[in-house]
Amino acid sequence: MRVEILMVGKYTDKPYRELVDEYLGRCRGRLAVSVVHCRDEAEIRRRIENAERVVALDERGKVLDSMKFAGWISGILRSGLNKLVICLGPSAGLAADIKAAAHEKLALSSFTLNHQLALLVLAEQLYRGLSILAGEPYHKA
Repeated sequence: MRVEILMVGKYTDKPYRELVDEYLGRCRGRLAVSVVHCRDEAEIRRRIENAERVVALDERGKVLDSMKFAGWISGILRSGLNKLVICLGPSAGLAADIKAAAHEKLALSSFTLNHQLALLVLAEQLYRGLSILAGEPYHKA
């Protein structure tokens, strides 16, 4: 299955970029994850128009701990989807119509996170969830 992360803006800070690339690289072989830098929310709207499954990241979305997130990933993997699209908004958050178009809203934290940090948290949690599902020792809770 492919996961496409749509985000407004770029992650230009080298430390963030290196860590995101590291975690997404660790997902390879289990999940094909790509990050698409959109110029604006209009581009996100165009890209989600015919998407099979869209998840909006929003601070008011459903909060999952790492074990529940792993279960969520497992459900997505078993669903037979070809592609999952995850939307990560600009500093003001995603527009209401994009959130309304999403099939689901998830929160990475109760905190408000800048888009680079949110991308890093998402990348790490994708890897952590896959590690939990594989029974690997990365998750130590």
